Amino acid sequence: MEVSTVLISTFIVLVGLQLCVPETPNGKEGEFEKGVIEQFWTKNPLLRIIYGLCNILGVVFVLGFMGYLVFTEKWWYIGVYVLGLILAKFVAFILRILLIPLYKKVSSIYAQVLVQRIFGIIIILIGMILIMLI
Repeated sequence: MEVSTVLISTFIVLVGLQLCVPETPNGKEGEFEKGVIEQFWTKNPLLRIIYGLCNILGVVFVLGFMGYLVFTEKWWYIGVYVLGLILAKFVAFILRILLIPLYKKVSSIYAQVLVQRIFGIIIILIGMILIMLI
């Protein structure tokens, strides 16, 4: 496998994973807010299952390829992934800003979380499929 392909696809999956993490209005993740968001963000059980599976597969995908690069190429790819995580957080922030017009089109009190998680799932799947195609 080519290193650049692995890095690009794992970065895309990292962005999707960061987009799936909800941010609370006050900036702190309290137990109450986190519990309410997780309990009521959608009533669709299929969407909950897909969301959970994509998160698990995304984390395994990133950690697996990070381990692959660290043990087969160079040890300093750990630092590359730490910088990639920081950059993915920034890109996810930009995507959250770009998704603001879609929040009004969803009729739910948790529209922001729902839209972010659906787009996060799509981005995670795109990153996983990209490595198979290239």
